[in-house]
Amino acid sequence: MKGELLALIIAMMWGIFPIIEKKALNYIDPSMALFLMVSMNFIVISVIYILMGKVSIGSLKSLPVEPVIFLGIVSLASVLSTYLYYKALKLSSPSKIVVITSIYPFFTIVVNSILTRDLPSIKMMVGAFFIFLGIYLVMDCF
Repeated sequence: MKGELLALIIAMMWGIFPIIEKKALNYIDPSMALFLMVSMNFIVISVIYILMGKVSIGSLKSLPVEPVIFLGIVSLASVLSTYLYYKALKLSSPSKIVVITSIYPFFTIVVNSILTRDLPSIKMMVGAFFIFLGIYLVMDCF
């Protein structure tokens, strides 16, 4: 239940953040917004981890190469997707952009099924259908 509560808190935060980000994008372009977010995230996380003693040169040297490669790939994709997200926010309403980007669980289901050869359950397929139905009902552009 603790994980579900955290997920609910995250969903609330992710629902509010686009409104604040849109306000910032009224003053700067998406690439500068991305630069500022990545820089501030790096500084905040670095300070927290250094103060907590969780990062040292030795701990970085002992990391296996696989997670560094996987997370490096995701990091590059995250930079691109965040830039595109900011560009979309600048051009349109946060409520529309967030609804459209909420289709990502569908892609998780499809790609996970392909990579793991684990077919989605009927519940997952019905859930994916409802994702599309929900977007259709909320959006006026389809």
